[in-house]
Amino acid sequence: MEQNLFEELQERKQHLVTIAKKATEYGWITLERQKEIIDKLENDTLTIGVIGQMKCGKSTFLNSFVFEDDILPAATTPMTAALSVITYGEEKKIVAEFYTTDEWEEQKMQASRSLDEVQGNSLEESKVKAAKELVEKASKLGTSLNSLLGKTQEDQFENLIEYVGADGKYISITKSVTIYYPKEYLKGVEIVDTPGFNDPIVSREERTKAFLKKADVVLMMLYAGRPFDATDRNILFQNVRQCGIGKVIIGINKYDIPYENGETEEEIKNYVKEEIRKACRACDDDTLVEILKQADPIPLSAEMALLSELPMSKITNNDAFQFAWKRACDNFEISSQSQMRDKSHLNDLTSAVKQMVETEKGKILFAKPMNAILAAGNSKKDDIEKALRECNSLITNLSTPDDELEEKEEKLNKAERRLNKKIDSLGDDLDSAFQQIIRKGRNELEDAVDDTCKRMTSIVEDWKMTSSIDSIIPKLNAEQQKLVTRTLKRAVENLDEEGKRKVKSCVNDFFADAEDILMRNVPEFDSRDFIKSISKKVDTEIEDDGMFSFDNGSDEEDASVMDIILAGAFGFLNGYTFGALGMAKRMFTHGEIKKNLLKDISDISNEFDPQDFLQSIHKHKDEIIDVVKESFINELINPMQEQIQEIRYKKGNKEKQLSEAKANLVRLKADKIKIEKQISNLNI
Repeated sequence: MEQNLFEELQERKQHLVTIAKKATEYGWITLERQKEIIDKLENDTLTIGVIGQMKCGKSTFLNSFVFEDDILPAATTPMTAALSVITYGEEKKIVAEFYTTDEWEEQKMQASRSLDEVQGNSLEESKVKAAKELVEKASKLGTSLNSLLGKTQEDQFENLIEYVGADGKYISITKSVTIYYPKEYLKGVEIVDTPGFNDPIVSREERTKAFLKKADVVLMMLYAGRPFDATDRNILFQNVRQCGIGKVIIGINKYDIPYENGETEEEIKNYVKEEIRKACRACDDDTLVEILKQADPIPLSAEMALLSELPMSKITNNDAFQFAWKRACDNFEISSQSQMRDKSHLNDLTSAVKQMVETEKGKILFAKPMNAILAAGNSKKDDIEKALRECNSLITNLSTPDDELEEKEEKLNKAERRLNKKIDSLGDDLDSAFQQIIRKGRNELEDAVDDTCKRMTSIVEDWKMTSSIDSIIPKLNAEQQKLVTRTLKRAVENLDEEGKRKVKSCVNDFFADAEDILMRNVPEFDSRDFIKSISKKVDTEIEDDGMFSFDNGSDEEDASVMDIILAGAFGFLNGYTFGALGMAKRMFTHGEIKKNLLKDISDISNEFDPQDFLQSIHKHKDEIIDVVKESFINELINPMQEQIQEIRYKKGNKEKQLSEAKANLVRLKADKIKIEKQISNLNI
């Protein structure tokens, strides 16, 4: 059977662990650095959130995607569903978290309310209905209920249904359940099965949102029989943007049902796309269109995927599985599990997840430590090549008459002067390029914030006295979230890329001039490989860290551009929410609330200042100049000058020195072959 996504992730981790250990054996990195890399790999968690309404087939999907077996029971009711987290455990078990005493008292208070008094308010009505259902089901617990509140309870895996099933003993007080399962590939993985959004139980909804905000990938499952209905629209419009645009993959589950009725896969996809476009036009919001640009909806059949993974003996001994197997075989004219897997299209969704995981985690978790290890190896190689250059130069100089050595020294002095001038010019060019980026960035970022604030101001100005504040709060938060998670993020990413291009252009111009200087003044030195190695150092510097940074107290090595935006210069935007103002409707008049909202919007515009963040681009000037000066002057020209002076003025035994240099050259060539072989082995 094909290797699954999580097994591949574990293999990549183990591969990097092996490389880190080899690098330590080679003497490239210390044991301490090796431990840092391995600890990060072992402690890092890949979080995948699965969202969607009830009956969309999430349980079957998770059974196939995660367990590759029929493990999870069918979903419970929306009112009582608990959030579930699936992760690794040495043995099968579950740990349930129950509501606290305060949370349960809140439910009892809600349950005591009459539905008549909240009629017409859908949110309050759902809260009351949910509370009544929970309190009614709690009768099963009898006198033990109070002793369980606020506790966590470990139980056997086989009793999972008691916590997540509609008629489970503990369903009334279960807030979340963690499922531990002994599959090695689940190490470092969290699959979060969310019960739904606009949860009438506030504490559950907050827990769901907290998980999804940290998710590396969010999968939204639609039901192909009624894809993108009102409930799906609500989930996407009200909640997906809180997860961060670009992290969402949309799956159209049970596509085999409309397919059986004559619809093609393309028609199913196009229908969903059109429904999303309609919803966007109706709400005057292009968020969902942006999601579609990131990844098209993927038709799939979780049931068929599961059938492709189960032992045939289990299928033939289960009437439901047997019926589903026959139906799928007849529908798609197939007869084997490999064909069943192919037609399920689960692999298409898995590929989309892989790509998203690579985008979210690949650079930090794998690419950066790998680059650091290879950089350490290349540094060893550079040291050997530097020694080889000096040794070859020594052999040549020891064989050169004194008058010619004097001429060589004059040319080296000329090369040093000209290179230093070019390095100064490079600094000026970088300053000029960075100032252009800062000016452009300040204008674009401030304009983006001002445009958003204008739209929010318009929303508040248009708010009528006859409408509830709840009618505009979601719109304000949507604008704010769109600004942070999409507009500012993309603007900074574009500035980052433009900055990299300008740096490379400036550096490449310098390299062209430097190569010309070396050819004229040090003709015996082949500068091509030397310059190529310096270019790699500069590229690694700007590619790994990005052009911008911000002192936000976080571990910058692990911070992406987006992390920096959210936690640093623009952190107050991401942390800002208009939701708390909803409480003000009980204390202030319509006019007072409106005035407060407009002041808060004005504060956002006035307080936004990206200058310090943008100025951080200047840090690269000193870093690049240091690399260039160290390489061309300190490591290349100065050793050549010192060597000639040593030969000219100290007048040692040249024959002995020449013999020793030739012997050293043989050793260095062997060392170079060895390090190149080591680097080649680690690049496999």
